[in-house]
Amino acid sequence: NLTNVLVHFRDNGPEGMEVDGIIESNWNEIVDSFDDMNLSESLLRGIYAYGFEKPSAIQQRAIIPCIKGKQTVI
Repeated sequence: NLTNVLVHFRDNGPEGMEVDGIIESNWNEIVDSFDDMNLSESLLRGIYAYGFEKPSAIQQRAIIPCIKGKQTVI
């Protein structure tokens, strides 16, 4: 049984960029924090060492389905 996770995304981007923000998805789980994604400690250290504090809108929707092995189109 194959589950498709489709995400069409145009982010608002960094402050000052003029891009429309549209997210369409059939995946309803949104994770607001890297800490809540059950990532390994070493991966979390790397994420935070690079200065990331919060997952982007696409990361909030796509990381978990990818980790769970769902077919994901981003």
